[in-house]
Amino acid sequence: MTCAVSASTERIRKINVLVPLFITVCACAVAFLAKQAVYQMVFTCLLFLLMAFWGFAKTGLKFLLVYAICEVWLRINLHFGIGFPSPMMFTFIIEFIPIMMPVYLAVQVPSGKLTAGLRQLPIPTKMMLTVIVILRFMPTILSEFSDVKDAMRTRGFLHSPSRVLLHPLATMEYVAVPMIFRSLKIADELASSCMVRGIESPYKKQGYYVNKMRWSDVLLISFFLAATVAFLVL
Repeated sequence: MTCAVSASTERIRKINVLVPLFITVCACAVAFLAKQAVYQMVFTCLLFLLMAFWGFAKTGLKFLLVYAICEVWLRINLHFGIGFPSPMMFTFIIEFIPIMMPVYLAVQVPSGKLTAGLRQLPIPTKMMLTVIVILRFMPTILSEFSDVKDAMRTRGFLHSPSRVLLHPLATMEYVAVPMIFRSLKIADELASSCMVRGIESPYKKQGYYVNKMRWSDVLLISFFLAATVAFLVL
């Protein structure tokens, strides 16, 4: 398992960070503009193959499983006229999953290389920093939420599903309060880290990572661009 993790980490470090960001834009176009749902399904399967190739097959399979369950459940709801759970919720999840798959890959890229890649784009510095913070903040929040959930389980607040259902406001309070305080602490640490690294300096910055475009990156961008254009035109 350690070898697999090391291989996937090494592989994701070698890619050009602009590749997952470009594929994210393609995923947004297909998710919201494709005329037929089957094109979105095929595009989601292609994203799963991409995640498997980069060593994240297990996570990609989870995305694919949630997508398939929501798709089947939505069709059952529409066929039998069931209004609960809301079909709009399933539609939102189905359109959101293909976008989250390349975003997940972008999050796995080291923050230094992510910064180096975004510096190659003609975007304002403040916008670049906003994108970096969002991409790096999400996994941190998920990790903190996992810690809070473990603490609640240890203290018996998640002893049974009936307790959660009978006391939804109390359960929400147990989650929201520590998450708010942890988010504030993380924000302070992030601000201090940015200041120490000279984020306010007006001079041109150098980084440890070099974000080079390789032939494999060009092929991936060309392939997903062609697939996106085909799915939007057909």
